[in-house]
Amino acid sequence: MAQGPRAASGAPLVEHPVMGAKVRAGSYADHAASSYDLARVALREGRGADAADLARYTVQEALEAYELFTAWCREIPDFLAARGVAAAVIAADAARLASLRAGPDGSAFDGDAGWARYRGLIEDYAAGAEAARGDPALLEQARAVWRDTHDRLCDGVYFWVDAAARHLGEEITGELWDVLMQPMYDYYIRYDTDLHPWARSFDLLMHYALEGLRGHLSGPGRTGSVEVIEETDCWALRFDPCGSGGRTLRDDPDSGTGPRIGPPWNLGVTTKPHDWSWNKAGICLYCVHCCQLNERMPMRRFGYPTRVVEPPVWPDARGGGKCTWYIYKDPALVPEEVYRRVGAVKPRHLGGRAQRGKT
Repeated sequence: MAQGPRAASGAPLVEHPVMGAKVRAGSYADHAASSYDLARVALREGRGADAADLARYTVQEALEAYELFTAWCREIPDFLAARGVAAAVIAADAARLASLRAGPDGSAFDGDAGWARYRGLIEDYAAGAEAARGDPALLEQARAVWRDTHDRLCDGVYFWVDAAARHLGEEITGELWDVLMQPMYDYYIRYDTDLHPWARSFDLLMHYALEGLRGHLSGPGRTGSVEVIEETDCWALRFDPCGSGGRTLRDDPDSGTGPRIGPPWNLGVTTKPHDWSWNKAGICLYCVHCCQLNERMPMRRFGYPTRVVEPPVWPDARGGGKCTWYIYKDPALVPEEVYRRVGAVKPRHLGGRAQRGKT
């Protein structure tokens, strides 16, 4: 199985031949490390250009989360309105969210301003590193600004998904995520084995997952580190915690707040099994999107999941525990139990054509 592109020059980044963008060089296991940590090492070793490149790459890692969270916080209130939730009710929810996300001094949260500040700090650090006067404190400040911005944006998404469940019933959650992620569903066609060899899809799934998980600042200390483990039939990506959904189920040492399931947020988890929640109660309503995007949708379209997820479950998750994604080396190796737990049946034939032929 391919291990991703390598940089012959020893540079930390290399152009990916399919993604059309730069990625971290090296094997999949090399991608476990935080890009912030690698930038610090490069600066300490006098490799200023590498430190600058790695710092700027953290912006690429973070971009999808920023764009999606910002869009979903606009789109979910529109979803509620289209399904008959009164404008006054939506406005009251928006006011409550604004209060919950306000700064310690009462200042209003501005995700766009936070993103701009983060990018500015990264550029200041990178420019200094290139001029042999890099300041590690600037890089840490940038990470902290992104963590705060990211987490408050993510809290906003979770808040609005919870609002949909409160106003329209818990059962709406799967449909809501289908609506929000339709553009992502459309481009998942690139993972259809009828169109491309699985080795190509596997490599893309690994790189996009690793990049995104680092961008969410997963892992201990929220620096963006991920465990990457090769198993016989798959690769396992483990994060403790996941920087988006998983962290909402735990005490937050950075902000000094508790899980978002508790006060003052009081956000919901599934109260009963659903196909779209791995048929488990206690699944964070935000985490449902992983079941829909990585498992149920590609099973319907292609006959196999693109990634298999073992999610954290409330209330046990408050005490810790890792979320794990499995990416199989051959989709035919995915166990039947993976299908059963989301209400599906493993088909005899894989690929988009075979699944379309069922309808």
